[in-house]
Amino acid sequence: MAERVVRTVKGDIAPGDLGACDAHEHLFLVTPLQPGDELADVEKAVEEASSLRSVGADALVDWTPIGVGRDLPGLVTVSERTGLHVVAATGLHREAHYAAEDPLRHEGTKQWADRFTADIVDADVRCGIVKVGASYHALTAFEWAAIEAAADAHARTGVPIGVHTEHGTMGLELVELLGSLGVPAEAVILAHLDRNPDVGEHDETAATGAWLQLDGPGRAKYWPDSTILALIEALAERGHSHRLLLGGDTGRSSMMRAYGGGPGLDYLFRRFKPRLERELGNELSEKIFVANPARAFSFAPR
Repeated sequence: MAERVVRTVKGDIAPGDLGACDAHEHLFLVTPLQPGDELADVEKAVEEASSLRSVGADALVDWTPIGVGRDLPGLVTVSERTGLHVVAATGLHREAHYAAEDPLRHEGTKQWADRFTADIVDADVRCGIVKVGASYHALTAFEWAAIEAAADAHARTGVPIGVHTEHGTMGLELVELLGSLGVPAEAVILAHLDRNPDVGEHDETAATGAWLQLDGPGRAKYWPDSTILALIEALAERGHSHRLLLGGDTGRSSMMRAYGGGPGLDYLFRRFKPRLERELGNELSEKIFVANPARAFSFAPR
């Protein structure tokens, strides 16, 4: 059996070399859903990533997929100039991010699966995760087809699948759907679950073996950080500390200091991580930021 690796934009590394990881970011993102809030400047991406590196991060996972401003050469530049390990995404976002005239809509599941697979195994800059998205409590035909394509790419390559959940909904259903397509729960990473801070629901989802990713620190307009910390504590008490990941998901220019916004890419490590360690302990922090990402984002190439 092949040894597990984390596939970064600069090549494969051993999972144990990933280090402290911000599990969900967007250094580049351009979508019709966020007019005027684009992330498309390489120098600003380097500036933001440097701030994250300066407060102790060793790695970040960029979840920007095909067709929404992904910049793979830009991610290589960020990695080279900051020293961060950077994992890039292939795949497709939820349907609302693609304009009616987007040519991607004219491709089918097979074409998407081939495209995803090529991004993982053949591209000059290879991707280490497939990203797909779901709508609020529903899947459109576009999203269903993208999930099928992601499952096909997983079968061919072994890479993990990251899923955008809209407001933290449908987590268990998405794990079960991917399972019916041959994707084990351990290869599924569910994003944004803290938008729905329901401990009982996430307890049931975590029991499948799927990864629960929380990425709302600093978004006080949704919940204060205390709500996220309480959710982490409750899930850990139910035995799921080994299934938790944390990201910043600063996916708008208005959230980046380099663009004149805030709280900045460094918030997760500068503010939230020290608070987690004060209130919940260093051991849990080490698990969530180091041990868990090394397992969640690694795979045995096929």
